[in-house]
Amino acid sequence: MTEHDPFNEPESAHSRARELMREPLFWDCVDEAAPFGSDEGHDAYYEWRDWRSRNPDAPLTDCFDWILDGDLYAYNETLASAAQVEADLANPDEALFSDLFDMFTLDTTIIATGLGQLMDEGKIDKDAKPFIHVAIKRQRNPKAGHYDEMTLDAIARVVEES
Repeated sequence: MTEHDPFNEPESAHSRARELMREPLFWDCVDEAAPFGSDEGHDAYYEWRDWRSRNPDAPLTDCFDWILDGDLYAYNETLASAAQVEADLANPDEALFSDLFDMFTLDTTIIATGLGQLMDEGKIDKDAKPFIHVAIKRQRNPKAGHYDEMTLDAIARVVEES
């Protein structure tokens, strides 16, 4: 995989990513409210690149499974329900995956990893999209959300169109 810096040199990102990721927020690596602006999102992108260099032919879901320590299918719509999000926020130490990440870090990592595949390869694997949608839905919860609605709408649009 060739080295590039899509944040300072967007032209080095895949042309399909540049086409879909029209909003400046996608290229902002310092705004905490942007997918790659937090430390979590920025680190997730570079972890994705490192993982991809070791797993060049693997599907994105394998990367998600690696992130989730082998428990990919537990990261599902149930986790995104309002009741579950509120329960996880009320008792963060008892939340699923709390031994790995807090809710924001986990959701941001899933989102940034999916968008990272788009930046590097011009696509997001179809089988990975439901997991990104779980992250978006969890972040739409007003009690958990770190991102504003405009940002989440832009991310959802990009995921659907990729």
